[in-house]
Amino acid sequence: MNSQSELDFGNEGAGEGYANWLAQRKLAVGELARLMNLPLEHQVEVWLVGGIRLRGKLRLQEERLFYVKDEVPQLTLLVEGVPFSIPEMESCVRLD
Repeated sequence: MNSQSELDFGNEGAGEGYANWLAQRKLAVGELARLMNLPLEHQVEVWLVGGIRLRGKLRLQEERLFYVKDEVPQLTLLVEGVPFSIPEMESCVRLD
């Protein structure tokens, strides 16, 4: 008697899990953007403390599936590969 079941790793439905994961991650980033009132994944002009101006797509440095509201001020953002924190921002204007 064989007590171990077989797992079917066939091609049926291949890619659906990854596509669903990407969709859920996109929803999480959208919700976070609304929570922070920032245009994540859009072209922006950001002014940082010290008169530094950055132009490009505003992204999260580290994307997660879940975000805790208390962690928002500690998140690191990126524009054109330059990391900065939310308290370092003086202004952020969406360009598109």
